Amino acid sequence: MKKIFLLICSLSLFVSCDNDLLEPYTPGTRDEDIALRTSTDLDRLLNNGLLIMTNREEYVFPSVMTDEAAPGFNNGGQGINTDYIFNILPNNGGATSIWNMNYRALARINRVINAANTLAPTDPVEVEKIKRIKAEALTYRALCHIKILSYFSTNPKDDNALAGILADRIIETTELLPRTSNGAFYSLIHSDLNSAITIFNTVDPSVLYTGANAKIYASKNLANALKARAYALKGDYPNAEIFANEVINNSGLVLANTTNYANVFHTGNEPANTEVIFKLKRLAAQNAQGSNLHNGWNSNSNRRNGSLFYEMSRGLFNALAPNYTSSLPSGTPTAAQIAAHQSAEFNNNAVVNDVRARVALFLPASPNATTQSLCSPTYLTDAVVKDTDILAIQKHGGQTAVSSSNAANPDFMQCRLSEMYLIKAEARIAAGDLTGAATVIDNLRDNRIFGGNTLATYSTPQQAWKAVLDERRIELCFEGFRFIDIKRIGALANASIDRSPADYASGSWNFPLANPANLPLTSFKWALPIPQVELSANPSIVQNPGY
Repeated sequence: MKKIFLLICSLSLFVSCDNDLLEPYTPGTRDEDIALRTSTDLDRLLNNGLLIMTNREEYVFPSVMTDEAAPGFNNGGQGINTDYIFNILPNNGGATSIWNMNYRALARINRVINAANTLAPTDPVEVEKIKRIKAEALTYRALCHIKILSYFSTNPKDDNALAGILADRIIETTELLPRTSNGAFYSLIHSDLNSAITIFNTVDPSVLYTGANAKIYASKNLANALKARAYALKGDYPNAEIFANEVINNSGLVLANTTNYANVFHTGNEPANTEVIFKLKRLAAQNAQGSNLHNGWNSNSNRRNGSLFYEMSRGLFNALAPNYTSSLPSGTPTAAQIAAHQSAEFNNNAVVNDVRARVALFLPASPNATTQSLCSPTYLTDAVVKDTDILAIQKHGGQTAVSSSNAANPDFMQCRLSEMYLIKAEARIAAGDLTGAATVIDNLRDNRIFGGNTLATYSTPQQAWKAVLDERRIELCFEGFRFIDIKRIGALANASIDRSPADYASGSWNFPLANPANLPLTSFKWALPIPQVELSANPSIVQNPGY
């Protein structure tokens, strides 16, 4: 009889977790042969793996450690002495959560793949459904391995550097496995994605998801996009461009524009062929339990009065809205007057003409003085800037998440078409085609900026790499990319974390906050630590240098 065992960092590396894995679907059953008999059983177990992947630390931790978020108006100590000042130790909660999330999901995904290979389908439709589910599972397995490699490898471009534990099969509790090389990770990633693409090409189209549902399940588009992402991570730009172009040209998707970009994040009702390649679906009941995404930065809601322990950093605000220089009404304006003035100026295309700034801050047309962000024109000299410059993060949830249950919070974005454009731009730079890189970025910006965009001119590769890094910072903010982007192309752009002095302003918090030097690109902390619980349980694991 086969039992369910789960790869997870806990009291030991591998712990039995029968009930956790099977009980939600077949109460009282712990035997895989009984629990996993049909395509419906496989779907349920795979969906459980996807639920595990909706872990907001993947979005919150990198935003705090880099330059997307800063200590907020109501910060009660969150991150002040750890993530925000780069005090990262092997017991760090963010690193541990990212490691656990991926391996817990892989434990379920590998069982789905194994069962898909052994099930005896009862009819032709069941055959096709099982094939589709296997393709989805292979794609998710590749996604998890890409994330592990991205965060925990010291150098993703070096095949000989260590990544994590290769979870290419069901791993028994008696196995204490060592970390595996990047090369082995990349080999599995591309093998899985190639197999998935082959299945997606041959499976009966009638069992594939269409319309809006196509965005919340793995697809051929996602498999191609992940190949582009993995090749870019490796620095193999000829191959990265091939698969980025495949998605751009043949996916049937188009970029969101200034009319519907906000819908991608705030309502989720953008056209079915627009922007989103894959997102992790969230149900209202899940968000009502307090596990929604925007609560990673606040206690209650993404409003000025929502108990903001993290806000958008001033550095990111200035990058999103470089021309925003609000001049307050004369005299001593009330909070309501300030809010009304800001709303009018923010919604003036001449002042803030990038739709991404509107989505990330999203000041409402009819402002409420107790909820709207405050953007101080004198933030650099304000005595207590935390009281005058309050920048609520609106990207995940926006103004739709106003209910006490937070049930309107959108899904967790994982892969968008814009990422493929930016990977193509990187590939053009690597090929020496700086004009081509500028043209690709211009194509993206034309869909984000009211009134169009001016084509840039790059005189050196470093300048072009910096432009890509800056564009990724704006386009993909609070989507879990910034840490990895600086790690992989920061040296090429001669750029790292970019925080404003206001993010460290003295007197802003009621507890000590050091102003640390910027984290050098040569720091060992660009590879996260292998969690201490993992090290304690498995003597075969090697810790990353420096920890």
